[in-house]
Amino acid sequence: MNEYEEILSIVGSAPWYRLTGMTPKVLGDRVVVEMEIDKNKHLQALGTAHGGAIASVLDSAIGLNVNREVIKMGKTAVTAQLNIHYIRPVAEGKIVGVGMPVHIGSKVTVGYGEVRNEDGELIATGTATFYIINRKFKD
Repeated sequence: MNEYEEILSIVGSAPWYRLTGMTPKVLGDRVVVEMEIDKNKHLQALGTAHGGAIASVLDSAIGLNVNREVIKMGKTAVTAQLNIHYIRPVAEGKIVGVGMPVHIGSKVTVGYGEVRNEDGELIATGTATFYIINRKFKD
């Protein structure tokens, strides 16, 4: 297990990931974040997945892919801003988020991401800005 896979293992067992049911996985040269929509946890009053659940997948997917690069600098990136565009509702099945860095600077980084349903239909897109802190993810 390489250092980044070890970090993903730690991230995947974090309280927020356990609570929401998100699972990070390495897929080729990207990290994806999966969530099975649970009708008892993720739906809002109208019966579709709450925007916050989708936003969590998007933020995590972008952040994990940004951090894949930032940890090489011995630092960590934390979310400063998330912009999301919801494209279509989803009420069941698996959603998958993927992200990528667009710019990595010395203090700020920007990333882009998408969330799709299991049929590959676009659910949401977004960009995120991250502040780079002088702290290693783990010692």
